[in-house]
Amino acid sequence: MKEEKKHDTNKRIKKIREISGLTRDEFALKVGIKSGQLANIEHEKQFAPSWMIETISESFNEYGYWLGTGKTIESEGQISPDIEESRRNLKTGTH
Repeated sequence: MKEEKKHDTNKRIKKIREISGLTRDEFALKVGIKSGQLANIEHEKQFAPSWMIETISESFNEYGYWLGTGKTIESEGQISPDIEESRRNLKTGTH
């Protein structure tokens, strides 16, 4: 995987954590890493290992395809956090 794509994956991981409403500690515990390692990934000081990407994809199934590719397939339930946020805003009437 090219370095640029790895950084994109790191950014997507952070986006999933944020939309899920989890703290760094909570997300790290759910994924099975230390919160310091997650911080390094989110700040692009290290790359997410493949097993971690797989675990996140399994734990947050609706974001699995997007996490790996940056693309969505809404008809298959494969969305991005941005789509989820838009859906939430439509329900609550916020922007």
